[in-house]
Amino acid sequence: MGKLETTSISIGALAERVRNGELALPEIQRSYVWNRPQVRDFLDSLYRDFPVGTLLFWRTGESEYSRNLESGAAGSLQPERVDFVLDGQQRLTALARVIYDGDPDIRFNLETERFEVANAVIRKDPYWIPVTDVLRNGAIPVATERDLIRGGGTEAQEMLKLLNRVEAIKNINVPVHTLTGFNYEEVTEVFVRVNSKGTRLRQAELAIAQLAFRLPGMVTNDLKAFEDELDESGYDIDLRFLVRCLTAVATNQSRFALLGSVDRGEVERAWEVTRRAIESFLNLAKNNLGLESWDWVPSNNALVLPVAYLARRPYNEVDNKALLRWFLLSSMWQRYSGSAETTMDQDLRLLRAPSPFDSLEKALQQDVGHLEVTSDDLDDAGVGSALFLAAYLACRHRGAEDWATGVALSSTNLGTQHLLELHHIFPRAQIADRYDRKDVNEIANIAFISKAANLKIGKTPPAEYLDDIPHERLQQQFVPTNRTLWEIDNYQQFLQRRRELIADGINDVVTSLR
Repeated sequence: MGKLETTSISIGALAERVRNGELALPEIQRSYVWNRPQVRDFLDSLYRDFPVGTLLFWRTGESEYSRNLESGAAGSLQPERVDFVLDGQQRLTALARVIYDGDPDIRFNLETERFEVANAVIRKDPYWIPVTDVLRNGAIPVATERDLIRGGGTEAQEMLKLLNRVEAIKNINVPVHTLTGFNYEEVTEVFVRVNSKGTRLRQAELAIAQLAFRLPGMVTNDLKAFEDELDESGYDIDLRFLVRCLTAVATNQSRFALLGSVDRGEVERAWEVTRRAIESFLNLAKNNLGLESWDWVPSNNALVLPVAYLARRPYNEVDNKALLRWFLLSSMWQRYSGSAETTMDQDLRLLRAPSPFDSLEKALQQDVGHLEVTSDDLDDAGVGSALFLAAYLACRHRGAEDWATGVALSSTNLGTQHLLELHHIFPRAQIADRYDRKDVNEIANIAFISKAANLKIGKTPPAEYLDDIPHERLQQQFVPTNRTLWEIDNYQQFLQRRRELIADGINDVVTSLR
């Protein structure tokens, strides 16, 4: 029977254990996700003696899949006796990175006693002291090196007192609970119960933890490895969405909890099919739709249904156009925002219909009211709009070329001067003080051009530069060629006309996929 031991360990000793590889992550743990402000706030809490919670370790002789605590990379255990971190990974990783790597660069202000993430201004101010230097080298050496205590005096004593308090962070003891004598199944149950309280872990991460228990190595060797492979290819599709796709293929539903009831062998078979379906769809979207970068996609949820569809059919039975049309429509109209799981489950059932995409479009039209884009839909729609992807694809569909070089529009061009940038046709500097911010940053005021072309145009008013661009290239990006609309006084009329042209272009793309 397992037991729980409780001890107190200093911050410095814990960071050293991380550095020496004496603390590792079991496969059930998620990756490091803290941002720099969170690290800053954690150090501030330690400095002010605020409670920072307990840590939960698991001590075992079992050789489980593990990852290094700092990098999250897969690795073998170095010491004979290692503790797996079940709760506290973010805090421990942050400490080790700050103390040993100076990452992030957190500074402490000797006048205000504030912690802050360093920037160019802070780094030049002698009263902002690098926390890493104090924790690694000590208060007196840092004060001496920075000439803060020469001559003594009250001010020098006060600054040294504050630096000593920062250094003392390493001596703060935190409670550590260590589980011993528990097997992997029991520890997974503990992990799920600890992390399912509140909103600390999403349901996807709990499903990943249980998957790691049931199929050791699958999360690390299969799903995580595939996530890394996708990332290297420019697809930001994280583990949660891979598990969502796997769940849809294995259960015909999207709710993560259902994956736990699927036979282990079936999960393994479903993953092989899921991976092939994801690869097939990404290639299809890239080569047949012109979607070269996943950055344009408003939500990864739109990936799930196409993957489930492809997983069920041999290649010769796949309706590629209808599939891409549905992906574009569901992305444009944010089909899976809000109650995503309920809608996704409904749509997964419709995949069984004799004409699944007709049924899906009918359901979407009932919710949205219309599937064709109008100029009103584009009014005040900015680059964060779900219609931004469709606007880009519409330009690609028209064979859009860069305004300076004539090179076909692409987000994968080589060379920094050929990188694709978002260009304000009416430069912000010319209209920001005359028109509302939403109007200034509308899709209807955005063109896709190279960095070189963007730099050349700069703040030049449109009436002075648009005539120098071949009008065919302007029309490829739905820019009105009526010169009166290029005047700043006529900006609202320009927006209205370009909204109409972009809406028609988007509808042409959707129609071409019918």
